Amino acid sequence: MALSCYVWFSHFGYPHFDKQYPYKRQSPVTNRVRAYKDETDVLHEIDRVYDQYQDSKFSMGRNLYFILPLFCDPKCLYDEWIGETIREYRMSKNLNIPIARSLDEADSFIVDNFLIIDNELNSIREYEVSKNGS
Repeated sequence: MALSCYVWFSHFGYPHFDKQYPYKRQSPVTNRVRAYKDETDVLHEIDRVYDQYQDSKFSMGRNLYFILPLFCDPKCLYDEWIGETIREYRMSKNLNIPIARSLDEADSFIVDNFLIIDNELNSIREYEVSKNGS
């Protein structure tokens, strides 16, 4: 889930979020103002967002890209492996470097993450086309 939205944030940039715990914001799930006391509260809200938008016609990365800044600092989900995975994906694609000698030898974690990145980049392209076409 975190990787999918960070593909979007790495492409479009991160929003400014100046709130410090505890703070109040409107929940994108319940539409009620609620208090976010710590990162645990934010992570629970993100789980609720994920559950609510799982069947959306848009990718999860796109949904989270637009929804997270409404109630939290999106950087709360960031972990160093995410940035490293996105860099490895770009190097692999740009330099045409295979991730393994064969599909059988490919690490399933890397394959899964590269598929997520690829799907989100396709979603970004669709979003940009629809934004520029209208």
